[in-house]
Amino acid sequence: MTKTGGAARPPISADPDSLLDTFQLYSKQLTIGAIAIAAIVGGAFLWQANTARKNTQAEKAFYDAMSLASQRDPKAPEELSKVATRYRGTPGGVQAALLYAQAKFDEGKFDDGQKVLDGISSPGVFAPGVEALKAAGYEGQGQFDKAAEHYLAAVAKARLDGEKDFLKGEAARALAAAGKKVEAAKIWSELAEKTDSPMSSEGRIRVGELTAAPAKP
Repeated sequence: MTKTGGAARPPISADPDSLLDTFQLYSKQLTIGAIAIAAIVGGAFLWQANTARKNTQAEKAFYDAMSLASQRDPKAPEELSKVATRYRGTPGGVQAALLYAQAKFDEGKFDDGQKVLDGISSPGVFAPGVEALKAAGYEGQGQFDKAAEHYLAAVAKARLDGEKDFLKGEAARALAAAGKKVEAAKIWSELAEKTDSPMSSEGRIRVGELTAAPAKP
């Protein structure tokens, strides 16, 4: 009778030498795998530890520089610039860059301030603030169209509803200043309809202002 199924498979070799070779082969593979995993885990741990340490150092350096800024020390901008450069990509570095850019705007050096903000590659949770400060810089230059674009970019990156609504209001103001009253009124109308928004009352006022018929001479 023809054998089928499991009975049809050839018998597994039970040669001691063959089994030993197989065991040694797999033991070697398992050992190499274990070493590789350990190296990956260890590397990840060291990376996290180094990142945490760098973040802590950046925060301290930022607060030291901010303390100088609060005292109106003339060395503050330079220190903020150093922190922003040395700790690029850390929360402390981003915050230092924001304050440094603001200092440049305060000096009327808007292009320099924008370059600082453009150099922030990993803003993280500060992304809405970076966009909003860019918008403020363009407002300072009278470029209200660009300001509105960045305020709306900040809205897209913001997480909290209240923050989003506030930034929408800033965008609407910039649009109105740019002469785009229809676009501004549309944003204010949306805010006016959100009765739970802190911008709702102002939205109704601004809509009235933007849509009111001009007074006859």
